[in-house]
Amino acid sequence: MQKPGSFLYPAVFLVSAIGIAYQVVLMRVLSIAQWHHFAYMIISIAMLGFGASGTLLTLVRSKLSGKERPAFFFSLLLLAISLPLCYVWSQRIPFETFHLVTQGDQFGWLLALYVILALPFFLVSTCITLAFFLAPRRVGRVYFVDLIGSGLGAAAIVGLLFLFPPDWLPYLLSLPLLLLSGWMAFTMGPISKGVFAVVTLTALTVFGFHGIAPIRVSDYKILSYTMQFPDAEIVAEAQSPLSQIKVVHSRQIRETAGQLGNYPFRQYGPLPEQTGLFFDAGSVSVVNRFDGDLEALAFMDYVTPALAYRMTKAPNVLVIGAGGGSDVLMALHHGARHVTAVEVDPSVFPLIDAHLLEFSGGLYHRDDVTPVTAEGRGFLKAHGGSYDVIHIALLDAFNAAASGVYALSESYLYTREAIELYMQHLSEDGVLAITRWLKTPARDAIKMFATLVEACEAAGIDDPGGHIAFIRSWNAGTLLLSRSPWTEEQLSEIRAFSNSRGFDIAWMPGLQPDEVNRFTMLEEPIYYRSALAILSDQREAFYRDYLFDVRPATDDRPYFFQFFKWDTLRVLVRDMGFEWVPFVEWGYIALLATIAQGAVASALFILLPLITLSRLTETRGARRWVVMYFTALGLAFMFLEIAFIQKFMLFLTYPIYAVAVVLTAFLVFSGCGSALADRWRGDRLPIVAAAVAGIVLITVIYTLMLPPLFSAWAGWPDAGRVAISFVLIAPLAFCMGIPFPSGLQLVSDRYAAMVPWAWGINGFASVMGASLATFTAIHLGFRVLVWSAALLYILCVPA
Repeated sequence: MQKPGSFLYPAVFLVSAIGIAYQVVLMRVLSIAQWHHFAYMIISIAMLGFGASGTLLTLVRSKLSGKERPAFFFSLLLLAISLPLCYVWSQRIPFETFHLVTQGDQFGWLLALYVILALPFFLVSTCITLAFFLAPRRVGRVYFVDLIGSGLGAAAIVGLLFLFPPDWLPYLLSLPLLLLSGWMAFTMGPISKGVFAVVTLTALTVFGFHGIAPIRVSDYKILSYTMQFPDAEIVAEAQSPLSQIKVVHSRQIRETAGQLGNYPFRQYGPLPEQTGLFFDAGSVSVVNRFDGDLEALAFMDYVTPALAYRMTKAPNVLVIGAGGGSDVLMALHHGARHVTAVEVDPSVFPLIDAHLLEFSGGLYHRDDVTPVTAEGRGFLKAHGGSYDVIHIALLDAFNAAASGVYALSESYLYTREAIELYMQHLSEDGVLAITRWLKTPARDAIKMFATLVEACEAAGIDDPGGHIAFIRSWNAGTLLLSRSPWTEEQLSEIRAFSNSRGFDIAWMPGLQPDEVNRFTMLEEPIYYRSALAILSDQREAFYRDYLFDVRPATDDRPYFFQFFKWDTLRVLVRDMGFEWVPFVEWGYIALLATIAQGAVASALFILLPLITLSRLTETRGARRWVVMYFTALGLAFMFLEIAFIQKFMLFLTYPIYAVAVVLTAFLVFSGCGSALADRWRGDRLPIVAAAVAGIVLITVIYTLMLPPLFSAWAGWPDAGRVAISFVLIAPLAFCMGIPFPSGLQLVSDRYAAMVPWAWGINGFASVMGASLATFTAIHLGFRVLVWSAALLYILCVPA
């Protein structure tokens, strides 16, 4: 066996850091190219590469003896080239989420995407497994460096995403690996030097000639449609870890919050010129040309959200999801005395100031407007305040909402607990306004109505129906929730406004059956009948029997856009045949496809070495234990990691910060646990049992205590909340870092031929764990996910 050499630990650190960074980059690429970050799929792909590497090294272990260092060098060099190369190849695959069911070849393209994007992670795993071979007595130390590198890589990539577009990063991440492999080459023989020179020069020539490959954006995303306008022009761009924003100017861009109802164009003229802010190519927020004349914005009184401002006079307004400022202008047009404009993306306000300041009329510099960069719920918890109108902007694009591609997107703005929080910050006569796109068959607005009703009941309101109003156009519906019961004057205003605009009233106190379904006529008054059912004692039966899942989302199950029910699929297929396809949630179909692909790949790559290893007498008696132990660890670690990312997303308010902080803390402190495992010289079973006991105890405590603690600390500044997050995660992650290296060291000491196989099994379990964690959270919630992880850890302790 060769000595590890001085290169080993720095190389493992760098490879691990770049491996995790590449995962985050691919999530951002998919967010722009498709409709969702598909984090569970990227994690599955990464783990597939890890598992495939373990399989291959299991089969060729004997042939590598004495050649571990050259193999490490070649793997490192290939990894450097594969990062940009596999990114380029992936952008040439015509995978489209919308076509997963309608076009059979899409499953083939999805498999091709899996294989291509798994290659870099295959090479990452190969490098790390070879490091285990080079340091067989220091498995814990290698694993420690691996986790520390991964943790710091997760933190570093957040900073890089502020500086560079996602399509640049596969190329930039390859450069440190090229430098490291070059250093290794020049400490080795002439063959290594020659290979490095030829491969590097060829790669630089090819990539230099072709330039940076752009992200292939789905033809179905709204930016793709808009760029087909003859005069469409991208005039500015900005990027952050949250999104890539493209500023598009075209005289044909006209965007409003739903249908304009009976707008008198002859009286008020056309809508003002607009410029679109396109977020990840999939949603748009427009900036209106504004010269300070609020009377010129008359069209803003002809959309359903305008009803909120008929309920109040000179309100103090909070707009959540301010974006380009349309909803801020709506509030000002209706006489708001002050508007607090909250926007989560840190690039929006600087981008408007830099490129659209004159065009927007300096909207965000007015004395009666306060722009705030924050997440809506986090802002309310940290700053408090009382508002006459809280306006939740229409944040997503109509075609994306209608297609169901957001089915896997978590949204803490629309949970029952969120509505309760908004109610707490309304003035005595304040109004909450939420606008949603309408789907066919009906589901979004019905789910939101149910959420408002249950939030009212949780707040002690005996008659929720007396506090809610719901009006709709043909494509959008606005739901209002008043802290006080509606007055007769307000009810008269709702009728007058809706009738004059041609909007249908779906619910208000005292609404009569002959008042509904008058303008945009549906086959049946489904919204009115659903409201009656939800407000009656037949609510649970309605939830059970309705075609879609319209039970309110909660902080434990924050998937507001998930409406899929298995019974629905059976009914649709039976009644509609192939025509059922447009009515399912496409994000959910993608999840099922990922689970199926992962299961097939996992079975293939685990069964293959099983057949081979069954012939090795030195592994007899260990195979079953290795399979059970490392499978349970892979599933459990992934379950807890994903669950805690979600738990801390509310506390840290910014989703990308939650991902970075939780990943960094989990990986770094797990690395510290693995360092302890490396120093442990006694029987390893007691330390594993103690670590598992710690994991179970901490998860029990955190399940009960984190929600009230997060509420108590919500007002802390960002730095304080990040610091306390590290403190909270540290003990759990430390314990989680012990079982894997302890088990791997035991395998290395007793069954050396099975080390790569154990590594591979853990990787394949993680393939399934990422997707199964999402599936479990959608249907059962994060609490069940955490308890499942604790049970899996208990199974790791030998009887």
